[in-house]
Amino acid sequence: MSETATVIAIILLSGLIQGITGFGFGLFSMGALVLIMPVRDATVIIAILSLASATLNLWSTRKNIPWRDALPVTAAAVPTTIIGVWLLRSTPTEVLKAGIAVMILVGCAVTFWQPKRQLINKPLPAAVGTGALAGLFGGALNMGGPPIVLYTLLRGWDKTEAKCVMSLFFFVTGMLRVAMHGITGNLTAALAWRSLLLLVPALAATFAGVRIFRRLSTRAFRYSAAGLLVVLALRILLG
Repeated sequence: MSETATVIAIILLSGLIQGITGFGFGLFSMGALVLIMPVRDATVIIAILSLASATLNLWSTRKNIPWRDALPVTAAAVPTTIIGVWLLRSTPTEVLKAGIAVMILVGCAVTFWQPKRQLINKPLPAAVGTGALAGLFGGALNMGGPPIVLYTLLRGWDKTEAKCVMSLFFFVTGMLRVAMHGITGNLTAALAWRSLLLLVPALAATFAGVRIFRRLSTRAFRYSAAGLLVVLALRILLG
């Protein structure tokens, strides 16, 4: 399979995961793409595609967003997302790859954990800490998902409320990431063009995932995706 076909396949599966679960585009796509292209190139491309996917997710959940819960965690991520993008320019490649692998494993652990009761009853101060941490990893690695998913589990939300909060979070931080990549010079004309060519498969797969989300439980799918992510993380660490 050519590199182009491989990239398209990765983007299709990433979009499907994002559409069904509300997160996972960055986790899966970054874990796979860094095996075939430089980390910084993959980060910029996925930042653009993640924003497009998050926009579609946000549109599909716009009528059900719990603003009181979503705003604190999203606002806290704004400054740390900026810091994360700046760190991408100065952090060694091997450190970035290790960070990707670790965040994948954390994300998988979070996916498999299902608390039996609500452990956080109020948004503050947990929302601020969660948003700040997710913004940092999201800005540097496009991997802000695990802290946010963990937070939604601890709040005891159902899948619809959790997806609404995550959709708003990823939309706002995604807008900021793409803008910062442009300001810092990470976003080149070649990467922008390549990202635009991948928008169609990314959005098509996300749309399909959104349709599937309405019809089935996400538990089995998350477990399958998590198993594949573990394999990717081990491949990155061992490679």
